[in-house]
Amino acid sequence: MLTGPLALLRRALRPRLLRLRAALALIVLIHVVGAALLLRLELNNAPELYFPQDAPATVLERELRAEFPNDEILIGLFAGDDLYAAPTLAALDRIAARMEAHPDVDRVFSVTRVDHIAGSADGFVVEPLIDVGRLDEGSAEERLARVLGDRFMPGWLAARDGKALALVVRTHKLAESRQRQSIETALHEAVVAEQLQERLVAVAGTVALDAAEMRSMLHDTALFTPLVMGLGLALLFWVVGRLAPVVIGALAMGTVVVPCVALMAAIGQPYTLVTAMVPTLLSAYTVANLLHLYAALRRMRDAGLPSPQRVVHALLAVHTPAMFNVLTTAAGMISLVLVPIPPIQVFGLVSAVGVVVIYLVVFYLVPPLLVRYDRAPWPKGSGGFAWTKRISFALACFGLRRAGWVVGVAAALAAAAVPLVLSVEAESDLLKFFKAAHPLTQSTARVEQTLVGVTALEIVVDGPGRDAFKDAQRLQRIKALQARVEALPEVDRTLSMMDIVEEMHWAFNEEDEAFRRLPDDSRLLSQLLLIYDGRDLPELVNNEYQRMRILLNVNVHGANAIQDVIERIEALIAEVDAPELKWQLAGYGRLFADQEDLLVVGQLHSFLGAFGQIFLIMLLLWRSLPAAVISMLPNLAPLFFVFTLMGGAGIHLDMATVLIAGVVLGITVDDTIHIFHSYLHRRHAGHGVVFSIARSIEASGRAVVAISLLLVAQFLLLGTSSFVPTMHFGLLTAVGLLAGQLMELLLLPALLVLWSRLRLRHPLLSA
Repeated sequence: MLTGPLALLRRALRPRLLRLRAALALIVLIHVVGAALLLRLELNNAPELYFPQDAPATVLERELRAEFPNDEILIGLFAGDDLYAAPTLAALDRIAARMEAHPDVDRVFSVTRVDHIAGSADGFVVEPLIDVGRLDEGSAEERLARVLGDRFMPGWLAARDGKALALVVRTHKLAESRQRQSIETALHEAVVAEQLQERLVAVAGTVALDAAEMRSMLHDTALFTPLVMGLGLALLFWVVGRLAPVVIGALAMGTVVVPCVALMAAIGQPYTLVTAMVPTLLSAYTVANLLHLYAALRRMRDAGLPSPQRVVHALLAVHTPAMFNVLTTAAGMISLVLVPIPPIQVFGLVSAVGVVVIYLVVFYLVPPLLVRYDRAPWPKGSGGFAWTKRISFALACFGLRRAGWVVGVAAALAAAAVPLVLSVEAESDLLKFFKAAHPLTQSTARVEQTLVGVTALEIVVDGPGRDAFKDAQRLQRIKALQARVEALPEVDRTLSMMDIVEEMHWAFNEEDEAFRRLPDDSRLLSQLLLIYDGRDLPELVNNEYQRMRILLNVNVHGANAIQDVIERIEALIAEVDAPELKWQLAGYGRLFADQEDLLVVGQLHSFLGAFGQIFLIMLLLWRSLPAAVISMLPNLAPLFFVFTLMGGAGIHLDMATVLIAGVVLGITVDDTIHIFHSYLHRRHAGHGVVFSIARSIEASGRAVVAISLLLVAQFLLLGTSSFVPTMHFGLLTAVGLLAGQLMELLLLPALLVLWSRLRLRHPLLSA
């Protein structure tokens, strides 16, 4: 029996049968308050939500956007043989005008809306590349030649073969996914209005990426939440064979999910790609707890107890293990707050609260409903439990009879799988969140094949003081670095103030190619900068000429590949002989690459936090170090198996898979507690090891198997999603839970038998 603080906790939390009116009033209150809060829930999966606000890259990003434009873009790629015809260019310009009128758009780049530096009698002039007001002058071939003859256009806004043009929409700093969806929608509407939809062959960029993620998130939530709940209820009916408990179960799921999702709104957190998995997780876990209660009710029915006595006795029978299930599962979920990525932390917090809510709903609010509305006799058969009894007994008996072999084979397989576990890499490639046939994936590939890479990086250079970048020799050293960076195979394009200055110098000297370089004299440099009146230069250097940025278009998307590019750029920077300059890497690519370190460190901290908390709870529960170790080993095995599978299949640690360890460890340990608690109860009553294991499996094993298969089926349903993060989360969680079930019924009995034999041979171990 439990003594000390644990006994006090158990007595304090022991369920008492509430009055029906009180239970119904609480259920109604939960739904009314939850519904009111749900109206305030923000649906938002904006990229900046995933970046810790105090991270160095995030701090630098805020500083940069105070001086320079945002690097978030939407790219529309148009293809055809008549793109340079006057009607087509005029239509593209009208689309650009409509997009610039959008309140969230900062600037639109197209061949009719960018500057061109050309020589003039007075030195040079900054003029439109294609003057939309003079399209009636000249031919399409002349306009094509002018565009391809411009230094900056080929590969950026125009395909080198003349068969594609891009319209690049740069946004203001955005905070919501709905803003990005609005911009993307506005582009499509403008294209339709100008009847160019057949020429629009690709829509890509960070705006399109976030909009696509948002659509997938909403689709999966609308589809899989009711499907998972419906599947759980269907399987619940198949197991218990009674309609009333199933209806009560549906009410219980709603009473859990509504307040937990509403909690996000209450604490001011948005509903994101990660937190969208909360409703399905809590629905599945609610069914699992209901089945433990219903299994106890069946045992009380078999003992001949009438209602409400059987409800009270069922509560008393499962309350202690259920209470510790809450503690261990909540520990697994709350450990995710150690991953320093805000949506993952919110997922962990809300899921942990949800586990507590499940306990309160199932053990306080459901029983009065069962007493009042479940008065019909239960079926005499075992329902869906019949075959689960055979499975659980078969596995447990094999573990008992072949204890040494089971433990030995498990240890050998674990040792053999270590290389695969160690091969798991943290990697996030947001484009690979979508399958190859997805329009966004295909659009991005087409844009990068036709133009340049869509991943944005920036080299930020801070000079020693005001007018630092009016020094010609200093600019030449920086330009040399830029040329070396542009030579990297992953870098498709670079742009800096030096490029603008070179064009001015070239134009100022009657477009002589010998002068398409930086001037050697700082006074001439200052003169060129003084007379420049275009829009591009202020976006590349600040007004004090003390901070500049070099823009990079990179053709890789994975965080590890981006990080590799960053490291090579930093190595090139280290070779520059300019100690007075401060160099930093920034941009969306830098923010994204930094997430990998956060994921790796966060996964380690999360696992250690979950393991440490759960092990401590087991130690307090069993009051025995060997018992705590034995009960933990079967729950570590499925995690090992999941990471082995990830290593073998090349599945990376990312925003979705980082959740799996805490979820699987928190849920699988529940079954151990039910079986182990029943086993120790019989051992304390003086029964033998084998008898205690066999009767514990009989008492809890059937429900444990049924619950595990229910959970596996529900998570496998998520595995059918076309959105890769949801698919991986569903499949790997299902695999982990199934492996955990096998370990519970094979490895746990084997470990108990071996430990009992060891204690018989070495009596001192019993002390």
